[in-house]
Amino acid sequence: MAAPFPDWNDLRDILLISDAGSLSGAARIAKISQSTMSRRLAAIEENGHPLFLRDEMGRMSPNARGQELVAAAREMAAIYERVKARLNEAGPPLRVASCEMMARLFLGPALPVWSAKSDCAAELQVYDDVYALDPESFDVTVAPMASAPERSTGQMLGRLQMGLYASPSYVAANRIRGRLESLQGHGVIRASKVLAEVESYRWLARQGGNVSLLSPNVPIMAEACANGLGIALLPADLAGNDARLLPIDGPAPPPCDVWAVADAAGATDPRIAGFLKWARGHFRATRGESRGERAEV
Repeated sequence: MAAPFPDWNDLRDILLISDAGSLSGAARIAKISQSTMSRRLAAIEENGHPLFLRDEMGRMSPNARGQELVAAAREMAAIYERVKARLNEAGPPLRVASCEMMARLFLGPALPVWSAKSDCAAELQVYDDVYALDPESFDVTVAPMASAPERSTGQMLGRLQMGLYASPSYVAANRIRGRLESLQGHGVIRASKVLAEVESYRWLARQGGNVSLLSPNVPIMAEACANGLGIALLPADLAGNDARLLPIDGPAPPPCDVWAVADAAGATDPRIAGFLKWARGHFRATRGESRGERAEV
């Protein structure tokens, strides 16, 4: 049975011997003994195909067969060094655009976890109106949405539990006692733009009341609510920790869907595809969500 053809480890030894010109020189470079290097070469040549010519001084040069293997080894080493250099270079960060609410509730704690697990850093960009951004300005956006926008790929991360809130001053001024059956007669802070299409805010629009403010920004709604402008529909995680807001007992709103979306043309980028997949699992694990959907439009 013929000995196996030299593998990559053998080729590295052949290249070392060729470049050093001797077994002793190759052994010094490899930091092994000369006898070990000699045994390695003997094992490579045991198929009856010598690879080196030896002169009376012990200097070694590859024969015709050896030259082919040296050339192959040199080419493979060059490819390895190019790949190594490219992968060791710091690539561009993943640009994640979001609103202040999602930055505070999810992305602030989550992105360091992503960066530790990924081979690229994440750059969080916070905007008042995340829905009006130029797609060229970000890689992924995370925000409350009804679904992935047109010409995008989206991953529904999960849902935020919502509730009705008002300031103590508004509650006192409007003599709110007990449960509200509707919002008729009350000032209501409503969503605008894409946020208005989210089912929880569409639900709010059906509850009646007088519009006191329109905004696509949930933290701005919370500030307006805290300043007595009216009743607002807010994530429980955001409003429940704000001492300036009181929960209002009334109709139960549906939860708010949160999506991570990317432009469909760039969604095959491994950084983006990897983040979308990771974000869903992390969101569900940290928030106890039980349902998620994937959609491409």
